[in-house]
Amino acid sequence: MILVSGGSGLVGSYLLIELIEKGEKVRAIFRSENSLEKVKKVFSMLGKEKIYDKIEWVQANLLDLSSLEDAFEGVEKVYHCAAIVSFQKGDANDLITTNIQGTANMVNLALQNQIKKFCFVSSVAALGKYRNGDCADENTLWQKEEHTSDYSISKFYSENEVWRASEEGLEVVIVNPSTIIGYGDWNQSSNSIFKRMNEGLPFYPSGSTGFVAVEDVVSSMIQLMESNISNERFVVSAENIEFKQLFEWISISLHKKAPSVRLKKWQAMAYASVMGILSIFSSSPPRITQSNIHSAFNKRCFSSKKLKEALGFEYRSIENSIQKNGELYRKTY
Repeated sequence: MILVSGGSGLVGSYLLIELIEKGEKVRAIFRSENSLEKVKKVFSMLGKEKIYDKIEWVQANLLDLSSLEDAFEGVEKVYHCAAIVSFQKGDANDLITTNIQGTANMVNLALQNQIKKFCFVSSVAALGKYRNGDCADENTLWQKEEHTSDYSISKFYSENEVWRASEEGLEVVIVNPSTIIGYGDWNQSSNSIFKRMNEGLPFYPSGSTGFVAVEDVVSSMIQLMESNISNERFVVSAENIEFKQLFEWISISLHKKAPSVRLKKWQAMAYASVMGILSIFSSSPPRITQSNIHSAFNKRCFSSKKLKEALGFEYRSIENSIQKNGELYRKTY
């Protein structure tokens, strides 16, 4: 039996499909009926409706040990994909509590139940930077800086919980994906870019970052779990792309006009400040945050040389993945 947390999320839903199609016996944790409806929609859009009934679904909360204990019964391997992804200041407590304590609970139960191997989905947000400008890899040391997001903090300390468990005898692998491209909730995470572009966006920021197809994230996880590799972390990132190029590809996939005006950082900061003030008088969080802006104008790059050498791993084209995702978006709306 394989246990998957976060099965209704972007990585989790694709992982469930891949595991079931490989003939594995899978149990997935879900938190609410609403999350089940999300995963059903993903399976349906991908033409994988029959997958749903082959999964053993268990309702549990990462912060409720008693509910999690039942989920671990008879399990040999665990994929921990569940996490809150947010860059809103108001979500700081939930990020820290769910991501860190939830991970601690998962690895503690893995130790108690003598799980054979544990895969943790982290993020490049838990990586540091090289001062000479080289692309970040598994060896860059994370340090809290002025613009470090609460999400980054939560993923770094979540990793620490996994490393602590490895020192106590749990066999682990950690993957650090860059920005993930794949079909899912268009209001969350990287998928929201497609929604925003479809609504119309005349501007583009000057930054860049790494991108990877969700299928490659899942494939790397499964290959690592089936290998003899343990107690290692791996950056999973296919290409480093400027946002201008990214927006052009997304626009083409959506049959929309590409942004043509280069946005200056001070303009974005001024807009974010106004939106932050206006959000005080409404129940909605600001659409753009200071953390979002820093990322949009920051030039980041990531190296996944280690994964390529360890597994002979080959990545899908990000341009092709965006085209596929855009087609799915147009079918949705």
